[in-house]
Amino acid sequence: MYIIIHNSILCGKSYKAKTFKHSLGIKLLSKTKLKLGIICFLLTLSILLVPTTFMVSGQDNLFHVTLTVPSTNPSRQLWSEVIAQNMIDAGISVDRAIQDWGTIYDRALDPPPEIVGKTFDEGGYDMLFVGYAMGIDPDPFSLYHSSQTPPGQNYYNWVNTENDRLCKLIKETVDPDQLLQYVKEWQQLGHSEQPSITIKYDQEALVFDPTALVGDPFEILHYPVWPRVAEWELNPQTTQDTIVLAQTGPAPEEGLNNWVSTSYYDLNVFGVVFDCLTRRENLETLDLIPSLATSWEVADDDKTWTFNLRQGVKWHDGVEFTAEDVKFTYSAAMADDLASNQGAFVKEIIGSADNIEIVDNYTIKFHLPAPYAFFASGLVSEGSTGWILPKHVLENVPYDEWRDHPFNTGVGSYTSNGQTFSGPIGTGPYKYDNYNPTTFTNTLTKNNDYWDAQRLLGDGLFGIEKYVVAFIEGSDAAITALKTGEVDVLDAQYSLQAKLGSIEQPWGDYVTYDAFGLQELGINMAHPIFGTGVDTPLGKEDPSRAAEAARYVRQAISHLVPRQQIINEILDGYGSPGVTTPITTLTFGFDSSITPYSYDVTMAKSLLAAAGYDTGVAPPSKDFLEEYGLYVGVAVVAVIVAVGAVYFIRKRQS
Repeated sequence: MYIIIHNSILCGKSYKAKTFKHSLGIKLLSKTKLKLGIICFLLTLSILLVPTTFMVSGQDNLFHVTLTVPSTNPSRQLWSEVIAQNMIDAGISVDRAIQDWGTIYDRALDPPPEIVGKTFDEGGYDMLFVGYAMGIDPDPFSLYHSSQTPPGQNYYNWVNTENDRLCKLIKETVDPDQLLQYVKEWQQLGHSEQPSITIKYDQEALVFDPTALVGDPFEILHYPVWPRVAEWELNPQTTQDTIVLAQTGPAPEEGLNNWVSTSYYDLNVFGVVFDCLTRRENLETLDLIPSLATSWEVADDDKTWTFNLRQGVKWHDGVEFTAEDVKFTYSAAMADDLASNQGAFVKEIIGSADNIEIVDNYTIKFHLPAPYAFFASGLVSEGSTGWILPKHVLENVPYDEWRDHPFNTGVGSYTSNGQTFSGPIGTGPYKYDNYNPTTFTNTLTKNNDYWDAQRLLGDGLFGIEKYVVAFIEGSDAAITALKTGEVDVLDAQYSLQAKLGSIEQPWGDYVTYDAFGLQELGINMAHPIFGTGVDTPLGKEDPSRAAEAARYVRQAISHLVPRQQIINEILDGYGSPGVTTPITTLTFGFDSSITPYSYDVTMAKSLLAAAGYDTGVAPPSKDFLEEYGLYVGVAVVAVIVAVGAVYFIRKRQS
């Protein structure tokens, strides 16, 4: 289900910058309520509008675009309205399609092969507003390399030979200085080409009940080391040992098996069920520490990785964890019949199941076809591709049944080691108990036999006996649930930055932190105007310049995004203007010399004129365009419509 909104109102055009105050004590509640009232009014009005096609006064529309907007995040809906209006002011005809996540997956993120690369009017998508929780390593390969187009993770369908060259060099370069240089070069290319228009880097706010929990751990244990529930700290004064996390969407959404899910909602559940070979200590030190592997090393060829596995670890059904489980996990991930979201990426790095060698029960070797700089910190660690599955539970389940199996759905039951289970079995600190479809809650209980329990208990942690994940739609309802004691933590994806003035002691408190998340406007790079450019005036006049014309259109749209105003006025100053995806301000190698696209309607019209459109503004000079494009003279762009199903490795935020 979705709503099409033909934009015909002005939203947010009269923004004025204001000074952001960090201290809750100097915020005026009346001002916060007024702002929230305005936001709610605008959102309500936009949804209730009678659909009419908006024609820009005094000129013909240059072209038409439908902006797809997820229905779950009011703040995102609001800035999509602002950007849509700016595009209209520049002469572009715009619709907004407010869709639920199921529809977005079917059209954009996980469509059938016949829909891949199609425009919105053809059943696909044009541009998609979406938020992502990114990993720590500066690795664009899994998102943008041409080998990752459907059925891989590059749902944009971006194919660019210079991008491929740099992605491969970043992936295979182990010298830190040389790696840094390639990362900077890639950022220049991504900034110029704009396959996705990065709106902002997140500064998140996580709200919690201070009578139940201490806030400090949340500042260094957010995504991508989330949700480390075993390391959350109970208030020393509380007798409470059940903690309820409220989140903005349902779980299971895609499922509780990481290898068939890209959902952040699902991660909040299965992230405490499974373990990885390695993990980060926290986001303060960023140290890589042992988990299911006690040590590891790479040979002089930079391709042969040996992991020594922890002995005595038990699955939740009592069966012992061994190297067989590790090989089974990554073999399954690469299986075509499973069609895992991360399958193309894992296959690119490992090659095939034949390259995984079981030396003995507690030693495993990976013989990579080429070096991968982030193998220990990325592929086998927390985030997306590190979670290890139990071979003895799933080896006799056909791959095409994994998604519907109770292990993944939490519905129904199965037997393992003489016991009955519903939901996944892992080696992690919490055992999956049950899913209640009436209350949309998942309940997990403490694993007293957890291999790291003694260390955690010695540090005064691991006091939470029961962990519950609840779906509460809407931030106001979630805040009310916190105030009444129904829940204890509000996930950061509620985007409560503008509502922190309503959080009061003793029932509420919050922490803020710079996050590895971002918000973007993803581009369908197979679209004939802003993807391939074949239907732009310049592309029609000179097909050899079609890709160049499409780049001008994407750059123009990026200039229509008022990044700082969105941050100041919608998010109360939380966040920073975005430059590229997936390299954030926290990522190793972030190039601060590359500045975000300025909000400049005149420049946008000038760039649209460079693509051949009559905007009433002259195109930039040739010298300016060559300097502005950065890679115009060296990048050979080949945009194709790929065939297959779309998957991606990033954890999609609500």
